[in-house]
Amino acid sequence: MEFLDKKKRILLIGISQKGPAGMTYDELISTFSYFMTKDSIQKNIEDLYFSGEINILRDENEIRYIASNKVRNSLIALELQKFKITKFLENVKNKSSELAKIQDKNVQIQELEKIGKEGLEIISQGIISLLKEFPELTIPEYLEMVEVINNEFLDKISSIIFPKMTEEETQQFLTLISKYRGSKDVEAIKKIMQTLKTNVYKEK
Repeated sequence: MEFLDKKKRILLIGISQKGPAGMTYDELISTFSYFMTKDSIQKNIEDLYFSGEINILRDENEIRYIASNKVRNSLIALELQKFKITKFLENVKNKSSELAKIQDKNVQIQELEKIGKEGLEIISQGIISLLKEFPELTIPEYLEMVEVINNEFLDKISSIIFPKMTEEETQQFLTLISKYRGSKDVEAIKKIMQTLKTNVYKEK
């Protein structure tokens, strides 16, 4: 599985946000030309059209670019997972003052473990959910959101909540994924694991 590059993802998300009416050619150029050249926009739109991710319709004298149902449905799923992460971060911030008042360090660590594991469960459930919803688009976008959790919270307590898998355990895990989910998901999960590993341990 190859994730879509950032330009294609930006175009798809922008067009999708216009809903079933889509975006006119003029809107397309004016929206994205401040950080992409016209040639780049047209080339990426061409690629997305031939891959079936967008439809192009002529409406009287206008040309409209409309994201496919698959793309729009996948972004609904993505936004729901982002909402869950946002709520988690809000809860973490609310609990921070309570944790600071706890005198017993062991109790503090136990509470941090609970919060950290809750975050990992949210991330894991999100990834599994998005693997079913156009992962070439949703997974890289989701991982950018996951990095927010890493930067704000998880990387600070990673030594507590991230037991390091051995190489043998990692290979066995991937073998099981291949057996029960298929080789396509193995490639996606390899990239996810590498991204999470890089983000979580980057400051160590």
